[in-house]
Amino acid sequence: MILNNNEIILKEILPKKSFFFNMTEKLRIAFSIFYLAIGMFFITSSLNSSFWLFSIIGFGVFCNALYVAFFRWIVKYWRLKNNYYVITNQRIAIVEKANGKIVKYKELNEIKEVNAEMNTKHFGNIIFGEPETFLGKDDESFSFFKRRGVNFTEDKYAFLSVENINEIIPLFNEMGLKVNKTFY
Repeated sequence: MILNNNEIILKEILPKKSFFFNMTEKLRIAFSIFYLAIGMFFITSSLNSSFWLFSIIGFGVFCNALYVAFFRWIVKYWRLKNNYYVITNQRIAIVEKANGKIVKYKELNEIKEVNAEMNTKHFGNIIFGEPETFLGKDDESFSFFKRRGVNFTEDKYAFLSVENINEIIPLFNEMGLKVNKTFY
């Protein structure tokens, strides 16, 4: 990892290769199973239909539902396996393990708040900024008649599957960042 001038690494964090399920993620899982059932209905209905456009739409809905229900977890696991997190005196960064290349970073002066979502064993996610909600906001691009849709957008700057968050929170407090803790 290439550091800026006067930048010092304060903490390196290896994510645990498991998932933390907060209430929003649990609702997304329930909706994705429902969506997959709808996708299966579309695919079976399209097989009985002679209208070819309905078959294409049904196949598209089914593939999207399959990704939402299963394949997005494979992508998340791959990211956990291949990345680690770094906190410096100037920024937070997600770095590739293989080559030390910075995947994403955010300057500390750009961070307004830090949200720590964890269980009683202090395992969870650290989100830099406002966490994504289940239904999104009124100004989201996916909105259909205001809040009519499920938001599957991942938090842009987040440290996922972090152990011992209670040891990391004092570091953010020393840097002058406000930390909101939520226990699940």
